[in-house]
Amino acid sequence: MKPVPLALLISVLCAGPALAAAPAPKPAAKPAAATRAAATRPAPRTVGDVRSWCLYYGGWATNVVDRLAPYELVVVDPAALGGKADETIAALHARGCLVAGYLSCFEVAKWHRYLDRVKPEWRVKVDGKNWVPWGANEAASLAEPEWRALLVELMRTEVFDHGCDGVFMDTLADLDHPGLPEDERARQLEGLGAFAEAYDAAYPDRFFVGNWTIQRTLPVLAPHLDALCWEDFDPKHFEGSARGWMEGIAKKIGDEAAKHPFRVLTLWNAAAPGDDLPARQERMREISARLGCLPFCTSGGYHRLPEGLVPRTAP
Repeated sequence: MKPVPLALLISVLCAGPALAAAPAPKPAAKPAAATRAAATRPAPRTVGDVRSWCLYYGGWATNVVDRLAPYELVVVDPAALGGKADETIAALHARGCLVAGYLSCFEVAKWHRYLDRVKPEWRVKVDGKNWVPWGANEAASLAEPEWRALLVELMRTEVFDHGCDGVFMDTLADLDHPGLPEDERARQLEGLGAFAEAYDAAYPDRFFVGNWTIQRTLPVLAPHLDALCWEDFDPKHFEGSARGWMEGIAKKIGDEAAKHPFRVLTLWNAAAPGDDLPARQERMREISARLGCLPFCTSGGYHRLPEGLVPRTAP
């Protein structure tokens, strides 16, 4: 079934009128570039065609392909897969999967193998110090043309050279962090736009997914996205005081999807299994289906292989 247009999202949530007419399908939605061996099912041509998806940031295991292959779109971290990355991604292609590779586009971690290429002067400064938006990771400035150029190169060396069809762009949501001063945020958003234009020009036959790019980053990235990942899609957020905030996100997504059609993936890392977890997972699936989104839920973290906690085929 064709997903419900996101422009209808508010009418679903609060019984109001639709925001806009159904968006037209994204034209020529960037075919998968990798050549596949004979697959066990027809491979989806684009991220817009997939009917199920999953995300896995963990390392290689003997059962990794069997656990990931039931999903049509698979997000992996080639760096975490290490020396097994190329053969794992090739095996997923052979099973009919479309594969996206993880890349952090704003935070730089000590374990990144390209860390020594990120110059100290590229760091975002707040109050004269390197800004740390999360954990111990420092932010690299998208306002720096050299960092943007390196990111475009890293899309090739860290993702495409391992056989991935697209990029799962993480950590850009830090641009909405309340600890980032407004003048610096404006600089970073301008740099984000230049970065998006650069990766689109460099890789016109690839697809790009923005993770949690749902607030001020969204209007900048929307013309350059094939899919958006709505992370932390806990069904409890659609209840009580958080409902209004979710409706605000829904309206923004609906507005942008009407202008620049893109696929919306929902993601929830559930808490440790409990008596009500299956019911909450089913509720997540139901809400996602109403909004025309494609759900994936895991339990125990993104480094754990998926267990099919949410039905694997879209309605």
